[in-house]
Amino acid sequence: MSARLAWATGLIAVAALFRGPIEASPLTHVLMQLPILALAGALIAPYLRFGQGDWNRGGWACLLAAGFGIAFWMLPRSIDATLADMRWEIAKFLALPFLVGLPLAVGYARAHPLTRAVIKAQTVSMLAVMAFLYTHAPMRLCNAYLAEDQYRLGIGFLALAFAAAAAWIAPLLFPTRQQVSGRRAGIGGIRGTVGDSKEEIPCV
Repeated sequence: MSARLAWATGLIAVAALFRGPIEASPLTHVLMQLPILALAGALIAPYLRFGQGDWNRGGWACLLAAGFGIAFWMLPRSIDATLADMRWEIAKFLALPFLVGLPLAVGYARAHPLTRAVIKAQTVSMLAVMAFLYTHAPMRLCNAYLAEDQYRLGIGFLALAFAAAAAWIAPLLFPTRQQVSGRRAGIGGIRGTVGDSKEEIPCV
């Protein structure tokens, strides 16, 4: 736990100490600082007794909470507010680790594999939509940044969408030996179950 806590503390410290240069560009503000703060909360999730009750069955409660948090802090209005008001900045540094990163990690860990696949697909589609929005908007969405900065942020969203899609598709196209052996073992178990079910049932 000490290592994860140290990493989480270090990430928050980096985001705070270099807040000025990071927030000078929307590209690093949105695609570097916000994920760093969320990752800090996700790192300590395995060591907290949080989200283990029936209220979070399947991870749905935590996933919904994290989803609302992500949607809120991705709003251009929220980004502008953090630059203009220190209270919003403090709220961001508290909310992203504990109301986004932590519940997202807890919810994802308890989620069904199909739910995880849907989350991945939704993440890629959301990034693509954000890329289109920031590159094609006829006006500035964030008043604190220039139109050129906004366009670069859109390109960053697009690059991140392609990177995420490639990272999640690659294991399906190029599975490791462990994954192949696991699939074969699963197929063998299914065949054994089918074979057992074909045994004749004696008539009574």
